[in-house]
Amino acid sequence: MARPDVFTQALRALDGGQGVAIACVIGAHGSTPRHLGARMAVTADGEQWGTVGGGRIEQLVVAAGREVAAGAAPRVVRQHLVRDLAMCCGGSMEVVVTPAAGSRAALEALVAAGGRSPWILTTPLDGSPLEVRAPGPGDPRPHHPVIAGGALVERLGAAERAILLGLGHVARHVGPLLAGLGFRVIACDDGETGATDAAVPWAAELIESFDVAEIERRVGGFTVDDFVLIVTRDHAIDLRLLERLFVRDEIGYLGMIGSRGKVGRFRKRLEVRGLLDGELGAVRWARLRAPVGFNVGAETPEEIAVAIAAELIAVRRLGVPAVEGWAPVRAEVAAGHGSEGSTGGGTGGSVEGAGGAAAR
Repeated sequence: MARPDVFTQALRALDGGQGVAIACVIGAHGSTPRHLGARMAVTADGEQWGTVGGGRIEQLVVAAGREVAAGAAPRVVRQHLVRDLAMCCGGSMEVVVTPAAGSRAALEALVAAGGRSPWILTTPLDGSPLEVRAPGPGDPRPHHPVIAGGALVERLGAAERAILLGLGHVARHVGPLLAGLGFRVIACDDGETGATDAAVPWAAELIESFDVAEIERRVGGFTVDDFVLIVTRDHAIDLRLLERLFVRDEIGYLGMIGSRGKVGRFRKRLEVRGLLDGELGAVRWARLRAPVGFNVGAETPEEIAVAIAAELIAVRRLGVPAVEGWAPVRAEVAAGHGSEGSTGGGTGGSVEGAGGAAAR
């Protein structure tokens, strides 16, 4: 994850005898390249990790960071990006630059945790040392820092989990993408077709099973921070998993790959079982993302992986699997590709139409 890596590099530089400053965005108004919590570390000789947005604003922050790293007092860089810096993105930013030496205890705690457990990091707006503590009631959720009590307060560590049910073509492309985005990826497959024989270095854990109870036991229970993706090799397995996971309201996100035709047939099966009855059934169906991913006309496993990753980013950052102003390709447009039909808001049903389970 980008931010813990900044902390790791800052601590290493301190241990190597270098002066280091940590810059953090504490104010972002209007159209800005980065937002609250974006960080970078800067040494006295100008080495840097992370970014607060690039361009002239970053040049000013790096210059201030070098001075603070060399022993100057902490400071806040305040700039209007258009009026002051002639940057085209617009808006204004405030960046606090803090000496890293006084924050060593916080850095050591974050680096030692390695993202395995959640922490609340507070960054004082006046440049005082960073502090960490255990999460408590009312603290912000991940990726949504807030200003409170004269500090930027944010939740770090214990990244959201992406639980991939299936280890075929799509999973092997989306898995590394999600790992690179900071998700803790858990790959699941029964291995009957040899899917688990190849290495999965991007997965934090490999579970050789499609049994939901076993998977739940191994991951310590499902949570609101879990993104569960059904992307197996077989429609029958997909349906069995969907029937068991559909009623698990504690799961934060549930998505399934497939064409419109497949999703329609699965819906009828859920109706027969009574799983769509009443208001609760309607709510559960509405939250299911199937076909999963943004409709960008994707066809190849590589393209589908990007579409899925984009949707998960939207859920993480915006709280909903949608983007304001997004105009997906509609069914009547995609139907001309000869597939079973457009995903109607998903990744592209033509993968099933063209290659079936093997394409996944």
